[in-house]
Amino acid sequence: MIRHRPTNRRAHETIAIEHEDQRYKVGLGREVVYGQREQLGPIVEVFLNAQKVNSPIDVLVSDGAILMSMLIQYGCPPADIFHAMKRNPDGSAASPLGRAAAYLVEEQS
Repeated sequence: MIRHRPTNRRAHETIAIEHEDQRYKVGLGREVVYGQREQLGPIVEVFLNAQKVNSPIDVLVSDGAILMSMLIQYGCPPADIFHAMKRNPDGSAASPLGRAAAYLVEEQS
């Protein structure tokens, strides 16, 4: 399988979220598509950080986001990533990674 490496020039969006009374920052990297005018392309990388830098939870969510980014770059459909994440009984994301994965499918809608 071939990895689609993101271009050097990317747009980056940061979203603050809260999950189980913990604050996180989700970063979404998109390629910039050039044509008649610049447009934002699909999400090609995901960053996730906990409020307390280098804490055990920060390390776990950051590593998970790196793996999520690699899945995207190797061609895994974002909807598959989203649907693979654990859910609470009410259907909501059970983890901050699941919340981040929701942005992958929201942007496709």
